[in-house]
Amino acid sequence: MLNLSRISDERFVVYAKGLCFMSVCTDIKLQEDVESLANMKNPTGIQHRWKVHDEAFKTGEANPHTCEQDRTRRHWLLSC
Repeated sequence: MLNLSRISDERFVVYAKGLCFMSVCTDIKLQEDVESLANMKNPTGIQHRWKVHDEAFKTGEANPHTCEQDRTRRHWLLSC
């Protein structure tokens, strides 16, 4: 597991956030690390925590999917 407290904001970018959904772009590969970092950097403030959403993005793209601008990164959709 990664030392999540040392992950920079450049490595974990929240590019869309609402009440129940959040989209991030990151080079982090493990789902559990993405979820842990999402909750550490962006706590929901409620009992439910951020989890990788079970369904595809609204656009039909898989969750996660490769970033169009940097193929070493992936976009993840999370919900709480």
